[in-house]
Amino acid sequence: MPSLLSLLFALLTAACVAVRFPPIGCALPAFLLELGFPLVGFSLGAAAAAEAHLPRGTVGPLWMRVRAAPRLAFAVGVSFITTVIAQTLGVSLGPVDPTFSAVAPVGVNALWFFVFTLGFTGIGMMSAPSLVLPLLHPPARLLRRLPLPAGAAILGALGAGIGLAFRDTLALPAVAQVVATAQAFCKANQGLVAGVMLALTLAPVVFPSRESASEDTEDA
Repeated sequence: MPSLLSLLFALLTAACVAVRFPPIGCALPAFLLELGFPLVGFSLGAAAAAEAHLPRGTVGPLWMRVRAAPRLAFAVGVSFITTVIAQTLGVSLGPVDPTFSAVAPVGVNALWFFVFTLGFTGIGMMSAPSLVLPLLHPPARLLRRLPLPAGAAILGALGAGIGLAFRDTLALPAVAQVVATAQAFCKANQGLVAGVMLALTLAPVVFPSRESASEDTEDA
């Protein structure tokens, strides 16, 4: 059951990523785009609760120890977050423009968008556990004494709250000023920004995350 729930949350989050594709998002009511933030937050929290009910492996870095289903849910959730940030900052990587301001066929835009979001899930499955679990695994470990549906609902509600806070933070005037400054920097330093994006994407392949010794003991 924990793996099945994680797969369902991964599918839900993938749908939230898909509606960030501008031609899809423009055809939907605005509230559905806003709904993606609490839904992804809920999915990440609930997937972390499900992962706490699954045994971990004993060999290798953290991403190898965590079961595939929750890793997939975490990876797609992180993809949603990075897509929102890239779209907010107007960051592009060569022909990959999340705002799609350049004139290009819809098929080309769709190819680039989905390749560099959901298509990078395999790499994200190596980095996402080390980004998500330090925050969500401690409460998930406490909640695993409860039945899984109850723990998933509680931690999912916490994640949904974080998602709403993330959405509201992006709308703050002070954040808008910071975003404008960041956009100007990204525009003036496109090569540097592209290099940093590639490094952040590929670093988990070279330097995979490892689990702390204390967590090894507690989860044994």
